[in-house]
Amino acid sequence: MNDQVRAYPSAVGSLTAAILENDRVRLTLLPQVGGKIISIRSLVSQREFLWQDASRPYRQPRYADAFGNYGASGFDECFPSIGECRYPEFPWEGIVVPDHGEIWCTPAQCELRGDSLYVHTYGVRFPYHFEKWITLAPDAARFDISYRVTNLSAHDFQYCWTAHPLFAAAEGMRIVLPGTPEARFVFALGGRVGGEMLQAYRWPWVGTPDGALLDYSLIGPPTLKANDKVYADSQGWCALHDPASGDYVAFSFSSEALPYVGICINHGGWPGEGVPGYWVALEPCTGYPDPLDEVMALGKHRTLGAHAIAEWSMTLHVGSAEHAEAIGSQLLA
Repeated sequence: MNDQVRAYPSAVGSLTAAILENDRVRLTLLPQVGGKIISIRSLVSQREFLWQDASRPYRQPRYADAFGNYGASGFDECFPSIGECRYPEFPWEGIVVPDHGEIWCTPAQCELRGDSLYVHTYGVRFPYHFEKWITLAPDAARFDISYRVTNLSAHDFQYCWTAHPLFAAAEGMRIVLPGTPEARFVFALGGRVGGEMLQAYRWPWVGTPDGALLDYSLIGPPTLKANDKVYADSQGWCALHDPASGDYVAFSFSSEALPYVGICINHGGWPGEGVPGYWVALEPCTGYPDPLDEVMALGKHRTLGAHAIAEWSMTLHVGSAEHAEAIGSQLLA
């Protein structure tokens, strides 16, 4: 391995693409689809870590359309909300925040900068500048991702941000979180898990509709036809591990900057048309639950003051560990 980082333009169908790679790992990004990352591939094992959906070719979204009308695979950004809602405060009170936010359905600009990609775009219904830098380590399968949002208005702006990567699932995989943090039930399609909205459990256990406990860290088969989500308190990292191969993909981050991790598991329960999804979303985030108005009602939002700047970062790791218990020490080494 020559430890050289390469950034170069490409294309996916009619869309422009940007590729960032070294001899260990390759990342592919679509600027016209909000800077969506559509591939994270190990060049050592040839494993693709993001769920791929050939039944829905990538195309530039129509602003504020439903997220499920497009290729829902890949790694998007959700900002300033995850769920569709009406912004609850002056001076944007009543303005609809689109499903999964504005970024995924707004074209972005992308610059290739040697060992990194710089991606940025502007809000459509709300006045902000959203920036992202993705830098690849020359000698490791590790991407450092830095974010900056600038409020372009003279008013406070309330927001919630979450990473939204859909990692390809396989039966027997494990979601790995350090410790036993509190995890709150948010929604369930298909009846695999259940509970009251924001009912708290102790990871990895989550309640089922009949009152039993289910190990939420264990990935089952796609025939379960279920799609469900919890939010866990952040402990600084999270991972998805395949014990059959040892492969894992993980995020590390500041738990102060990103105090929660959304965990959404789709065992073939969504969408209702086309190929059902089979993925695990690990979502370091600033607040919960999904719609911004509900996040604000709980006081879990972030406030960006007039003309102020917010910054945060995380690192995406691709690696291998025989046992899940070894992942934390590798990430923190």
